[in-house]
Amino acid sequence: MKTLNLGLLLPTSSIIPMGKQFEKGLKEVLSIKSPDTTIEISKEFIGQGSVSQTQNSINKLFNYDDVDIVTGILSNKLAENFSSLFQKQRKPFIINNLGENIPDPYQLNAFTLTSSFGFWQHAWTLGYWGVRTFGKKGMYVSSVYDAGYSFSHMFYEGMKAADADCEWSFSIAPVHVPGELSDLSVIFPYLEQYQPDFVFATFCGAETTIFINEFIARGWHKRTRLLGLPFLLDPFMPVNGDINIYTTSPSIIHPSLKAKDCFYHLGQQTADVICSGLSKGTDLQIDFSSDERLQKSGGAFFLEHSANPEGNLTIFKNDIVAGSATFTSESIGEVPTFPIKQLDAMERSTLIGWNNPYLCV
Repeated sequence: MKTLNLGLLLPTSSIIPMGKQFEKGLKEVLSIKSPDTTIEISKEFIGQGSVSQTQNSINKLFNYDDVDIVTGILSNKLAENFSSLFQKQRKPFIINNLGENIPDPYQLNAFTLTSSFGFWQHAWTLGYWGVRTFGKKGMYVSSVYDAGYSFSHMFYEGMKAADADCEWSFSIAPVHVPGELSDLSVIFPYLEQYQPDFVFATFCGAETTIFINEFIARGWHKRTRLLGLPFLLDPFMPVNGDINIYTTSPSIIHPSLKAKDCFYHLGQQTADVICSGLSKGTDLQIDFSSDERLQKSGGAFFLEHSANPEGNLTIFKNDIVAGSATFTSESIGEVPTFPIKQLDAMERSTLIGWNNPYLCV
């Protein structure tokens, strides 16, 4: 019987148990699809995904646990720091994330596979659809926790793709005390100043409910349209008024997938890739280039659910009733997204932002 030593990098989140869900999906598929392989899993907890803590964990997986392959939840930006280590070790590195950072395929390599929902693509889609549907004035609002990713940049790129004469504005709520929630009240004077046709909000956890309630209290739910990524409404808490919020489906090719199931699904997808590689022979060095489901860009590979070259995103209209613990969602159409195949041609610049995976706060 073959043996596979698998290294697992798991971050910590106060918003959603992403590590536990990812591990559950991974183990379930491995147990079903690899009955002829003994799989030994070495887990490393990387907290909020700092470079130093992740580096130490990877070193241990290589030098003590002697793993054959490493996977887990890392942002694209964080993973770029380690891709050369995997090339040197000649071991596969499977990155999983929601897609908070635009991936740079030239900072990765052929030993790297990115399995991501591409939320940076979703931001592009919401900008594009917002201008085409509601008007040319779009505004990005967020707290510093969520603003340090590629969302505002790609939102503006999507707006420009819809109308070169669009008007983009933004407001970021500061944190006055480290570790506490943002002061969301500072956002609303800028809404009054710019009078947007639609608003793209990236908040998560408790800040979402605070923002939506303030949005309703000031009457903005009757004056403009509110757009968001899937986790704007997951986890969901009751709010103080009726409101319609438009969000994207988490997955390009699985539009019915719920946000709460994203990390479980990523675990399943990763296990499926590993089992596919194991089934092709006795060589435990998984060759990504032999997997027809994967798409290559630059020096790295991308899994199909974020790499569909002609992919559209489903837009949902979410009808929320005051005080209700649930809401109803209706699919209202499919909208183009930014294709992975155009990553090679994207202009590169030094981007300052968070290394930690989205929702790891």
